[in-house]
Amino acid sequence: MSKLAELFENEAIKDFGKALRRALRIGEDYSSLVELEYVESKEQFVEAIKRFLRRYETLAKKGYKGKPLTRPKETSLVELMRLVDEYGVKLVRSALISYTLVKGGEENE
Repeated sequence: MSKLAELFENEAIKDFGKALRRALRIGEDYSSLVELEYVESKEQFVEAIKRFLRRYETLAKKGYKGKPLTRPKETSLVELMRLVDEYGVKLVRSALISYTLVKGGEENE
């Protein structure tokens, strides 16, 4: 399996991608997606993730259709930053955005 396939199959990418997808589709949080699109450095990536998590916390507290939204796991956050160190910001950013924008298996759109 290629390294890129491993990146796309990584649980941290999936966990954050699902959360970003929910934020986009339920909360219409286009800001997080746009901010993530333009990050170039590790520091900018960390700041974009921080702002996304802050916005997502507000959305998660409100819930959706009476159900609370799951939050990304702490282990996923650590793994995401490890991936940035291993693959670089651009590849991780692209994988995360791509995973966000595809239709998830659990969705009934």
